[in-house]
Amino acid sequence: MVISLNQLIQYKYNHNHIERVIWIDEKYQVCYLVNIFDDTLPNKRLISDIEEMITNKHIEFIQTDPWANLHIDSHISKKSLALQEQAWKVINKLLSNGVENLLISKKRNELIHELSTEIELSKKTILKYLKRYWKRGMTKTALLPDFQNCGGRGKDKSDSTVKRGRPRKFVGTQGVNIDEETKNVFRIAKRRFYEKKNNVTLRFAYEQMIKEFYKKELKECPELLPTYKQFVYWLRKEQDDRKTIILKNGKRHFDLNYRPLLSSATSEVQFPLEKVQIDSTVADVFLVSEFNRNWIIGRPILYFCKDVWSRMIVGIHVSLDGPNFEQARIALMNMVENKKEYCKRYDIEIEEADWPTSHLPACLVADRAELLSNASNILTEELNIKIENSAPYRGDFKSIVEQHFRLLNIQVKPLLPGAVHSDFQKRGAKDYRLAGKLTLKEFTQIVIKCVLYYNNHHVIDQYVRDKDLIQSGIEAVPIKLWNWGIQNRAGKLRTISKDLMMLHLLPRATATVTGKGIKFKNIYYGSTLALKEQWFVKARLNGSWKVDITYDPREMDFIYIRGIHKNSFERCFLLDHQHRYRSTSICDVDYLHQYEKMKKTEHKQEELTGKIQLLEDIEEIVKKAEKQAKKEVVEISKSSRLKGIKRNRQFEKEMLLQERDLKDRTNGNKENSLDPDLLLIKKFQKKGLKGTDE
Repeated sequence: MVISLNQLIQYKYNHNHIERVIWIDEKYQVCYLVNIFDDTLPNKRLISDIEEMITNKHIEFIQTDPWANLHIDSHISKKSLALQEQAWKVINKLLSNGVENLLISKKRNELIHELSTEIELSKKTILKYLKRYWKRGMTKTALLPDFQNCGGRGKDKSDSTVKRGRPRKFVGTQGVNIDEETKNVFRIAKRRFYEKKNNVTLRFAYEQMIKEFYKKELKECPELLPTYKQFVYWLRKEQDDRKTIILKNGKRHFDLNYRPLLSSATSEVQFPLEKVQIDSTVADVFLVSEFNRNWIIGRPILYFCKDVWSRMIVGIHVSLDGPNFEQARIALMNMVENKKEYCKRYDIEIEEADWPTSHLPACLVADRAELLSNASNILTEELNIKIENSAPYRGDFKSIVEQHFRLLNIQVKPLLPGAVHSDFQKRGAKDYRLAGKLTLKEFTQIVIKCVLYYNNHHVIDQYVRDKDLIQSGIEAVPIKLWNWGIQNRAGKLRTISKDLMMLHLLPRATATVTGKGIKFKNIYYGSTLALKEQWFVKARLNGSWKVDITYDPREMDFIYIRGIHKNSFERCFLLDHQHRYRSTSICDVDYLHQYEKMKKTEHKQEELTGKIQLLEDIEEIVKKAEKQAKKEVVEISKSSRLKGIKRNRQFEKEMLLQERDLKDRTNGNKENSLDPDLLLIKKFQKKGLKGTDE
């Protein structure tokens, strides 16, 4: 396995001994490691010694970074950000002297002494910043102070005579601390006065507790009474919402109302990923929706990330949005993720050797559109990627990735239904929009197949091989150039943990925790943590709340909650009854929701027309009934009309039976004469003598 910068090495005999690779020489012979937990400085090691230890299984590479800082930006205090900025300026001044000089003890001390005099900051503080930078990932985030470890939030405080908590606003007694004995009284009061009684409040339970257990203190020394706020605080801290609801109202009530509702210019680069170009273009093909192929969704945007040295396609993205920085970040995400797993999501099986790229570049060259923004500072400050926006004198760099778009059009465009040709929108030309047949997923599959062909089989024209490549007999095929470069010039490859990759590169948003699930884009998700901590029960009981998430717009099967765990995300899965969104992109989801909203609006007019017709029909029937009633109803007293309702009802039923029997005989061509009894009934009806016994 190739050793790369920022890689973590764990010693098997001591799992708490983890070292980070902070520097590798260009000849790939020597490196410097630093223990990420203790206060030591970097130590020099031979690459061959490390490889031997790996072979003997004395050490192993680990992916999870204990210092991966996944704080939500909005939760970081202004003081922390100010201290981080101060440390970042100090580190930048140190790094400007060259990392190699900082690794030599004598030279490092001289540089720190000079900087200390210049900026009037102690040498001890400067050295502390430098150690923190090396040990915690060599990014700006590594320099955040550990204020989150201060205090004891969420932990029970030890008993003492000093009153805990915020001082009272008004002059008077300080109150009492809640000890274990008082907590037991709270628990007893909860079981006796709150959980076993329906339709009672916590205030009622508190008052009953004071009456039962603190009658003496209430009369003699009221300042020793626990307050209602203390009572509520400790009850809610220990409360099991599900158990409380079942004890108060029964399991049937819980199930009914509160259960969760879930069913490059080669001459300027020397090794792979020293420089990567990224660019986007509108593909010359019209696509249709994943949900309904009659819905035309327009032309997709193609993003390609191309290694300048090997010409390898190291990242791709197909979207309906852009070009913008948010979509460019997804292409960068693809650049550092495992390509075997990525292809599997599109039902394409490959081996890792077919597309072996999953590292960060040292420099990124982009069009001024995508990365010329404040948002792109994430790449420079958090991921240590140098940004170069293409300029007039760098047109040769941009042509490397732009050439790939032309190559893709030549190879694929003639085969695609809905492909756009040069006569598009000209008078008398064919409307290519109506010929579209491919969905976004199917077009992405085609792009992946083209990339695999290009990386593994395409011979690059006009690629000038240097002497080393010629002597090694390496052909100008991207995969062969890449493999040779990894083996011989891989000193600058950098890795990144999956969580940090997602934090910095995937889009962020806000989801809502509801009783039906975690709602995002009108899609509902669940998670192991949410079920364990009864989020959905609490949402139905106390109302919904917001959570910060990260999501992958290419596939909406999962979203990831940020800020829940210290060094990782909480993964949320698509609920079973939301299966229609499985393996679909956010573009298709948005299009479906817009289409359904449009159809619903259109149907509103039809619904209104039908409703008005219904009202008119009812009014017409009522008018006829009122008119007929005036003719037939005999003027008799109210009491006479109200008598015999039961007999009248029975008479009406018998009459309906006689009429039904008459219709049956008529339809059966039998004797078409009225029954004598029926004639008698009708006779009585005409006389207004319903319900008589005659």
